[in-house]
Amino acid sequence: MTALFQELESVISKLLNTINRKIELEKVGIIKMLDGLNWVTKFKNDVDKCTAIGVDSGFTIVETRIGVIYVIQGVAVKQTFNKSLIKIDDYHRFYDVGLIFIKPKNSSRVVRRSAYKRVLSNYAYLLELQSVRNLLAGSASVDIVLLDGSLLSFLVQKEFRGISVIVSSVGRGTDIEIKDLLKKKTELVNEIARTSHTVFVAKSSNAGFYTNGAYPDIYVFELAKLFRIEPYYRTGYSSPLVIEIDKTLKRFLGMVNSYDIQYFTITYSRFIDNAPIFQLTLPYKADADTVGDIFSYVRALSPSGYPMTLEYPHRISKLSRSTVIDIFIRLGIPVVSGRELIEL
Repeated sequence: MTALFQELESVISKLLNTINRKIELEKVGIIKMLDGLNWVTKFKNDVDKCTAIGVDSGFTIVETRIGVIYVIQGVAVKQTFNKSLIKIDDYHRFYDVGLIFIKPKNSSRVVRRSAYKRVLSNYAYLLELQSVRNLLAGSASVDIVLLDGSLLSFLVQKEFRGISVIVSSVGRGTDIEIKDLLKKKTELVNEIARTSHTVFVAKSSNAGFYTNGAYPDIYVFELAKLFRIEPYYRTGYSSPLVIEIDKTLKRFLGMVNSYDIQYFTITYSRFIDNAPIFQLTLPYKADADTVGDIFSYVRALSPSGYPMTLEYPHRISKLSRSTVIDIFIRLGIPVVSGRELIEL
């Protein structure tokens, strides 16, 4: 049987006081950051009908002896919410398989696995947007389109500098270069945004527009919930900011061309009390009334605190890498294992 030294036990008892002091100091700091930041808690409670499209996908890459193979599947769903009734009006499944080829312009540069994942993430966005467009083409009025992720992550291009990238689609029988891929997906966002309200919904982000870069905005709003600082842990949203994509931001994102996205509007939202915070970004300039309407629509879709129009596609689009590898092995595709990589 072991026992603590009496002296150690007395010091440990002081630990709680130290932790409590740090928490109080942190709380004071968060209150100062939130000072002057308006949190809107008055919104339309009578929005009980909404038609929405949500889209998401699952994807993975597998290293083989013939190259890096990608597999992707996803679905866009059109749902009508009418009070307590939810109806799936239409859906569009999409999928693809192929290879990603990356060649550095500098022969000494090492291409990491993460580069392939970023390429695939951008390609998945393109397929998601095409799927949304297909649903919109055969639909009457749609109130809102929800995309999973951050608009800023969507716009980042600097990670593709200095490399030549080709996505070779077996499913579609075409090759697409990264510059064309980036252009097409941004043009699709503009096209969809002209048809209905388009909103990017992000669960995480390092953006610090409200804190002037001192801390990530989401970090501050989540601590406000933890400390139960009024009214920031309640249902509502932050006063929207309209951000211009100027030369500085373009340089940070590595954007060669904005493809008509010159502004975006950002706000942070909780759809029920004490729910996690979500970053909402709109790829256009929107006034406060428009953002309020959009918040009311998304809130109507989020009885549990997260938009059901995104949750459904996310669940049924999940793709297990181990399942894909098992299929490849059964087909005789030469998958590179961890042991083989070490031996190489």
